Amino acid sequence: MLSLQTRFHALSSLMFLCAMAFTLSACRAPSEPALTALKSDDLVEITTNADFIALSPKNMMPKTGFVFYPGGFVDERSYAPLCRDIAAAGFYVAIVPQPLGLAVLAPEKGKIVLDKNKNITTWAIGGHSLGGAMAARLVHQDSTLFRGLVVYASYPDVSNDLSKRTGVKVLSIFGSLDGLATPEKIDENKKYLPASTQYLRLEGGNHAQFGSYGTQNGDKEATMSAAEQQRRIAEATIAFLRSLK
Repeated sequence: MLSLQTRFHALSSLMFLCAMAFTLSACRAPSEPALTALKSDDLVEITTNADFIALSPKNMMPKTGFVFYPGGFVDERSYAPLCRDIAAAGFYVAIVPQPLGLAVLAPEKGKIVLDKNKNITTWAIGGHSLGGAMAARLVHQDSTLFRGLVVYASYPDVSNDLSKRTGVKVLSIFGSLDGLATPEKIDENKKYLPASTQYLRLEGGNHAQFGSYGTQNGDKEATMSAAEQQRRIAEATIAFLRSLK
């Protein structure tokens, strides 16, 4: 007869496997344009290793890098179109997948990108939704690693208060029709970001269109096209990264 401890461990393992299966099935898959954007061409070289997807401009050695954390339960490949546009402008971009699709389980994982790219002299980090919040957590833990932080439809909370931090520039981009990180929530949590933070409100933009994975429960319907929303996000991010030099 199995001991109580053995049965407990077996039940715990079963619960973990069930939770993992649910998470994997719940992860939002990338759209066809996102998969197409993962192919190298004359402008961007794309490589994938065990730790991240690297997008680098062809025929140049970028000096500024951008570490990107995906949103919760979103396949990291869903952000390829946005990150590709940023890379094409002359920046090294690394999309960092997270355990079970949750950046909260490994907020320090972005350090791997820095360790493997010593030639990059200036770094920024950012992310979408939960990914942005965890990027802010890493900056809170060690603000010497990054010169810039970009939060897409996201914000830090009181436990990761960056309001008094100096030396780190911040850009916050959000949609007026975001049903999850609503404009009201963005405004409410401004107190945890530096007073110098730049804000970009995308009129007609929503939560899901920061990536390319379809619609999302709880979100509102955008009146701006996904292509236009991502164009404006990339444009603002590129200008922000250039300001870090």
